[in-house]
Amino acid sequence: MTDRIIATGFNTGGAEGDLTRLAARLAHMEEIGCTGAEITAVGLDAVIACRLIPDRVAALRQIMAAHDLAYSMHAPIAINLMDEDHAGLMQRAAIVSLELAAEIGAKAVVIHPGRVHPKDWVDCQAQLYQFELEQLGPVADRAAELGVQIAYENISPNRRVIAGEETSYSLDPRLLAQQLDRLNHDAVMACLDISHAQQGAVLWGFDMIGACAALAPWIGHIHFSDSTGLPSTFPWTHEGERHFFGVGDMHAPAGFGAVDFEALAARLPVRQGTRVVIEIKRNFLAHAEAQTLRAAQGFSQIVNEVQA
Repeated sequence: MTDRIIATGFNTGGAEGDLTRLAARLAHMEEIGCTGAEITAVGLDAVIACRLIPDRVAALRQIMAAHDLAYSMHAPIAINLMDEDHAGLMQRAAIVSLELAAEIGAKAVVIHPGRVHPKDWVDCQAQLYQFELEQLGPVADRAAELGVQIAYENISPNRRVIAGEETSYSLDPRLLAQQLDRLNHDAVMACLDISHAQQGAVLWGFDMIGACAALAPWIGHIHFSDSTGLPSTFPWTHEGERHFFGVGDMHAPAGFGAVDFEALAARLPVRQGTRVVIEIKRNFLAHAEAQTLRAAQGFSQIVNEVQA
């Protein structure tokens, strides 16, 4: 039987307009044994004002084609298909992200689900679920036309969530599974962000592994990092402080947080063709890159063996 997880690698981080940095990062990933890579759409300058920039797209395609890696792409985090005030803009941004992915050979595009003010969620929950489906449906149809898939990612309790300015059903992987059930589109799957699930579980008090298992039939993409799950509920000024205290979206190597990766792997009958993408902060890359890659490969091996 073919392995469910087919590739493991890192997110490339932002290129900040300099594609030589991306080229060097991809070459390094291939050298250390990665089989996949996730491109960050923002910072490439391949999309401006929701339009593809042909010469930048061509340069990007050439760089990526030089490496034997299974590619995915992370669309802008600001895309929000529950944003009624900017509905057209958000939909255009999602579609051009898919078009960029198709041009450069990225087969999966990670998008964050809808977020709204908590009061709006209390007052209009059913309508907002439906509005998101109406926005997402045409985007999914475009993905199918292009031969790419949308990977809808469970989000983390970010600053706006902790401040009471924003919330999302996708903080709970079980609710994300329910929304994907409602949509039921072949071009849309789930991206399980393991660290985000840990944070959502601590914030809302649910069983993290059980919730991930409920999402498993939809999972075709995984973001791999660790966290304690403790929310960032006090002031901080630097990412290093969050790591020091062990709070928030740590993007830490396995073993630096509280996730039981072995137990989680044993409960994830993910989809065929799933990719694992490591998302750790640059400071951790400096000293824990190799060990994190080994941990992600070991996690993938358990998933594949359990489902063999």
